[in-house]
Amino acid sequence: MRAAIRCLLPACVFALAGTAVGQIVPGDYTSYPSVSVVNTPHNLNNFPGVNIPGNQVCLPCHTPHNALLSGEANVLWNHQETGETFAMYSSAAGQPEGVSKMCLSCHDGVTAIDNYGGNGGTGIVITGSAAIGTDLSNDHPIGIAYPTSQPTEYRNPSSFAPGIGGGPGVRLATINSVDRVECTSCHNVHNNGLGNFLRVPIQESYLCLQCHIK
Repeated sequence: MRAAIRCLLPACVFALAGTAVGQIVPGDYTSYPSVSVVNTPHNLNNFPGVNIPGNQVCLPCHTPHNALLSGEANVLWNHQETGETFAMYSSAAGQPEGVSKMCLSCHDGVTAIDNYGGNGGTGIVITGSAAIGTDLSNDHPIGIAYPTSQPTEYRNPSSFAPGIGGGPGVRLATINSVDRVECTSCHNVHNNGLGNFLRVPIQESYLCLQCHIK
């Protein structure tokens, strides 16, 4: 019996050590896995019924020439913008603009995800939990100025920790010269290593505590 226990002990230790391999440690960006956009749902070639010529990953959102939206902030945008009216968390936020409007141009659940380059698309829309819809009143606020005037409640953006690969973690979007909280403040649309395209881990509320002092 004792011999059997002695044999089991190394196996148990090995199993426990194995659970630590690949473990995400909030605050240690070297532990954050990286997953290229090619291997994520944002590669629309992975979406049933969608056929992108040449399996081009970037084309539904970006184009090197003749973009639908011009200007540096619009990153050669190639996708049809949503025309929906959204119910916002706060009336002071106004309607989505900039990067948030780009995200909602698929995640509104109305605009065809393959409507890019002015082709109108096939009518295929996002469904399920990824379809945020037009009611944003019960979601984290977007389109609002980051409240740096409340230092006892909100952290200085200069303290935001790095994200995947040591790159940008939580980040604000500057729109009309105002640093705002937008969809891309929490989400990295090109890397799904942490799940849900998060910029930093949600474990231990690490993502929330980047901004909020609690």
